[in-house]
Amino acid sequence: MEASSPVFSPPDPATVAASAADLVALAEAFGEAVLAVDDGKGRGEPSALLEAESLVAVARWLKEERGYVYLRSLTAVDFWQRGRPRFQVVYHLAAIPASMLAGDPRARPDEPTRVLRLKVSLPEEAPVVASLTGLYPTAGFHERETYDMFGIEFAGHPDLRRILMPEGYEGHPLRKDHPLRYEEIAFSFNQETVYASKPFAKE
Repeated sequence: MEASSPVFSPPDPATVAASAADLVALAEAFGEAVLAVDDGKGRGEPSALLEAESLVAVARWLKEERGYVYLRSLTAVDFWQRGRPRFQVVYHLAAIPASMLAGDPRARPDEPTRVLRLKVSLPEEAPVVASLTGLYPTAGFHERETYDMFGIEFAGHPDLRRILMPEGYEGHPLRKDHPLRYEEIAFSFNQETVYASKPFAKE
C-alpha cells in the first residue's frame, strides 16, 4: 500500500448525495428533535445529532419510510475532560439497494447504497438511551458490547449484560478514566513465575 493511500475510504459521491437527501428529509420530518446535521461532503457519512428521546422514532421512520433496514454497527465515544455531555452513542445505518437485496452483488451508479450516522448525547451520570433491539436484532450484541465497555445502559434491551469482560469485572475499560492495567506476558524464561500468579481453572 502506498504511503499516501487513506486507511479509511469515504463513501463515493453518489452514496453521499443520496444519503444527504435522506438527511434533509429526516430534518424536515422531525424538526427540533434533530439538533445538528452534517451532509458529509468531503468528510464521510452524512450525520445527524438527535435528541436521545427521539432515537427510536427516528430509527423507525428511517427503516420504514426510507429503507434503512440494516444497522451496521453502534458504539460510543467518551469525551471525558473535553466537555459535556460526556458520552455520545453513534449508530451506523445502511439502506441496501433492491437489486443487491435480490442477489446482484454489483453496485449500480443509479442505485447506490445509502448510509447515515446517527448520534445521541448522554450525561456522565446515569447514561441511558432506548434500545433499538425491537427494530434491529443486530443491536442486541452491539448494545451489550457498548454497555460492557462504556457503562451505557439501553432501556428495553432483553438481555443487557457483559459480553466481553467477566461478570465480576469492575468498571468499563473504554471509559477514559478507567485505570490502565498491565499483565505480564509469559515467555520461556519467565513462564513459571507468570503462571504461578494466574488463577487457572482447576479440574
